[in-house]
Amino acid sequence: MPEETAPEPPTSEMEALKTAEAAGAADGGAAAAAAAAAAVEAAPAAAAEPEAAAGKSEPAKDEARDEREHLNLVFIGHVDAGKSTFCGQILYQTNQVDARTIEKYQAEAKEKNRDSWFLAFIMDTNEEERAKGKTVEVGRAHFDSEKKRYTILDAPGHKNYVPNMIAGACQADVGVLVISARKGEFETGFERGGQTREHALLAKTLGVRLLVVVINKMDDPTVKWSKERFEECKDKLSPFLKGCGYNVKKDVVFVPISALTAANVIAPFSEPGWIDGPCFLEVLDQLPACERNRDSALRLPILSKYKDMGTIVEGKVEQGTIRVGDKLCVMPNRVTVEALQRSAARLLFHGARGLPHAGLFVDRCSSCGSTRRRCRTSSAARTRASSSRTSPTRTSCPALWLRRAVASPAPP
Repeated sequence: MPEETAPEPPTSEMEALKTAEAAGAADGGAAAAAAAAAAVEAAPAAAAEPEAAAGKSEPAKDEARDEREHLNLVFIGHVDAGKSTFCGQILYQTNQVDARTIEKYQAEAKEKNRDSWFLAFIMDTNEEERAKGKTVEVGRAHFDSEKKRYTILDAPGHKNYVPNMIAGACQADVGVLVISARKGEFETGFERGGQTREHALLAKTLGVRLLVVVINKMDDPTVKWSKERFEECKDKLSPFLKGCGYNVKKDVVFVPISALTAANVIAPFSEPGWIDGPCFLEVLDQLPACERNRDSALRLPILSKYKDMGTIVEGKVEQGTIRVGDKLCVMPNRVTVEALQRSAARLLFHGARGLPHAGLFVDRCSSCGSTRRRCRTSSAARTRASSSRTSPTRTSCPALWLRRAVASPAPP
């Protein structure tokens, strides 16, 4: 009758046995047997250590979140005050735009006989905007400092595009009112019919509590960094801003700059001799933190809606947090939807820490009737999406609020 052979141990155990036998050859048989038994027990534990380490590395990604405060900055003011140039200079000085791209924009601006517009081309990407030199849509960009992270909202200054300016101001935490110090331009924007007054009043009405008033074009030949001109603009603006509802001493900061030369924008500029305050970026870093209650229920007023492989709604998170996969409820119709995807282009949902922006793909919204195809939800939802061959042409969703669904009843 053939003798039964014991199964061979795993490779890691065989190596451990050989090591123990070699060590016990010099110490005797008893020591070798003890070492071999201990090695066999230690081998599975050693093999499990890499798996445990791999399991711990996954949540480490969630722990490495950027805890710096995020602020939305809306740049408002009269047309030709230098808002787009100012935004482009900030992005260039914070290394958000490379030198080769700047050279390309310089050549393009020179072809249009507008040599000083090359920085504005960073924000004004539309060919119509570049040809006319007027911002039409709200431009978006991002930059950061050592203390905070910022989103730029470059609002149009022309009176024909005030609705677009309102859409940008609705999303803002801090307003940057850009004023031109050039002789004649300040008076045109501040007098009746100018957009300086209208934009400042709209910003306060739309909930922008903090305002940074930037006196731009201080390097102009008609100004030449004159302290008297700066004080003149400040004295005329202060009573009006106070009438709008701003506390000028606490909520308003005046900063003289030159957007074209980047003077007093990122680094302090002390050449005139009378500027003793911080530069623009230092002013932003010193602003008080915005009060956002992350532990409360989600409140996200819907600002706009468009279709791109489904229905996408945009809004500002007033309180709470949001994650991909959350079940949400669209009010007032109490329609339950699910957040399916985040927009990486705008850095939304970063760490799910309650950023002021949010863009959501929803599975189905009965308010506007559109559905998302190839959605990663239930089979019933996929069936509904595949059976929908046409989508309605409505361009506005009547839903007012988007909140987290907690045992919400089914829609009627």
